[in-house]
Amino acid sequence: MAQAIRQTTFVQSDGTITIKTPQFPQGAKVEVIIILEDNSQTWSAETLAMERLPQLENPSQLITIIEANSEIDEDELKQWVNNGQS
Repeated sequence: MAQAIRQTTFVQSDGTITIKTPQFPQGAKVEVIIILEDNSQTWSAETLAMERLPQLENPSQLITIIEANSEIDEDELKQWVNNGQS
């Protein structure tokens, strides 16, 4: 019987996507269907941070201090949000 696993991920700057789950047995054959959302947009760091709030047990874990005029690596931030890491 076929199984379906739904994940949302971001396309990286080099055009790659990554799907990781322990539900994939090593060597299993899978079919991948990619649906690009119509409202594809670049999210700001603030929007990504707000999306992350419900996933945290303690929302204060989201607080980060950076220097003024510091650049934010949006690809790294999107990967962090997508992987649910704190």
